[in-house]
Amino acid sequence: MKLKKVLSVIIVTILLLSLSGCSLNFFSTETLLKPPALSGKSGEVQEAFNKLMSGKTFLLKTPTKGDYKSSFVLYNIDNDEDEEAIVFYTDSSTDTTVRVAVLDYVNRKWILVTDIKGSGSGVYDVAFPDLDGDKLPEIVISWSLFYTKITKMLTVYKVSKLTDNSFNIETLANEYFNAKAFLDLNSNDINDLVIVYLDDAAEVQNSYFRAFSIQNNAIVKFSEILLDSTITSVSAIHYDEVNLKNDSYSRVFMDCIKSDTSMFTEVVSWDFETLKAKREFSTPSKSTLRSVKLLSSDIDSDGKIEIPVNTNFFTGEKAVSVSLSGITYSFSMVEWKNVSDDKTSQNFKSVYNPIHSYLFNFPWSDDVTVNFDKIENQTNFCIFNTTTKEIHDILFSIRFIENNNKLARDIEDFEDYILFQSESGIFVYEITPYGENYGITDEFLKSSFIKV
Repeated sequence: MKLKKVLSVIIVTILLLSLSGCSLNFFSTETLLKPPALSGKSGEVQEAFNKLMSGKTFLLKTPTKGDYKSSFVLYNIDNDEDEEAIVFYTDSSTDTTVRVAVLDYVNRKWILVTDIKGSGSGVYDVAFPDLDGDKLPEIVISWSLFYTKITKMLTVYKVSKLTDNSFNIETLANEYFNAKAFLDLNSNDINDLVIVYLDDAAEVQNSYFRAFSIQNNAIVKFSEILLDSTITSVSAIHYDEVNLKNDSYSRVFMDCIKSDTSMFTEVVSWDFETLKAKREFSTPSKSTLRSVKLLSSDIDSDGKIEIPVNTNFFTGEKAVSVSLSGITYSFSMVEWKNVSDDKTSQNFKSVYNPIHSYLFNFPWSDDVTVNFDKIENQTNFCIFNTTTKEIHDILFSIRFIENNNKLARDIEDFEDYILFQSESGIFVYEITPYGENYGITDEFLKSSFIKV
């Protein structure tokens, strides 16, 4: 009897849901075999691909990162008048490895050029750099691997134009990596493939910087350098060019995570005398170590990248701690340094506000410091007496007003004092009479504020 009652309840519930127009979806979007129909050229590709896969059970896959986040990627890979199409999918009749179908638009129809078995269980991203200078892009696909979230694999596919104006695609290389970039390391006006790979197979991790180029239709590793072994991941790779001996050479900045509370920057540059890449710091995890997770940047817009390194406030503290809603934030003083022969020279300093994520240029020598007003939600820049070690008059303040704050409704009252406006609120400033006498101006404040 109990079983009959339970079944009756289930049946009635389903009937009520169907009558009310509600639906129960027990499947994630990625498990659907037929996604919503696309429009335009993408729709034509989808229709052609569905016909090619008629009778098969397939699952479309979408890149999770990068500029192309679609299962159907349109790109002119052979430099003709039309874009080609790249489709990512898995065929459950074979295995879960992602496959790559490349379609060409010929005589107003989409035809299959090649169908390639990939090297991963998911697509991380896809890019189209020209790595050999032939004016045809290579196809570089990064794969997610089911057995690790940190390490990925990339495949370089070479596109070659044939005499009948069709094209051919061949696999040149597969490489494990943790971070990658396409840049002209050896200054020959052709982009190279640069990767960082963290090999943790042994007891002690080996961290590698590797650079590859295409030569004679083959991938060649022309540089490999052992990096700091304490790298746990790479947040970003940056690139700049500097002049030396009437020529320019390139530098690669790798912002590396060391732990949950620290990071540092590895720098590799091209040496014109040896024609090899070299490390700029022998111990970057010491010389560029910082507790604040800020990325290297051309902070002063001089065309050269600087590295942020922690330094003391003039109060003698490395950071000013603020407890807010049970979380402790550290306002840090950061010194931005230039790179030169395994040494750094001071450029200028900034205060980093971790509560509201911004930097403020700090040009003063020893008589200004900061504190935070929790009630007003603002940072105060104040006079600091180096003799008595006391904080005195406020020169100016930077305040964040959230959109739901009643003051935000009167935004016109602040429009002349806005430093930055975001989706969540506005940053406004106020200069006190002490600040005016000290020489603080509107122009200085607006040019010194950097949202990160």
